[in-house]
Amino acid sequence: MRPEDLAAVNARVRAVADRIQPLLAPHEGLAKRNAHAHVWLGLKVIFGDDWRERTTPESAQAFLQWMDANPNADYEEYAGPREELTAERRGELF
Repeated sequence: MRPEDLAAVNARVRAVADRIQPLLAPHEGLAKRNAHAHVWLGLKVIFGDDWRERTTPESAQAFLQWMDANPNADYEEYAGPREELTAERRGELF
């Protein structure tokens, strides 16, 4: 993902996490839910550990929009796009 796309995802994560923090339901074993960790973990679960290198910015933004609308849903319920960057868009082809 290009630096400007990653910066946009970072900004969107902060905005979504700040908005959903008071909406998060209690979780067994946690004294308080951390919305930022919840959103970042969701990106990792849905798109994999290397999501920054492989996921299209549009797919990441679609997931963040879904998280904003469904703060307490299980990550597996996400049915949106999970597109990967082509080798050309990753800069691996000349």
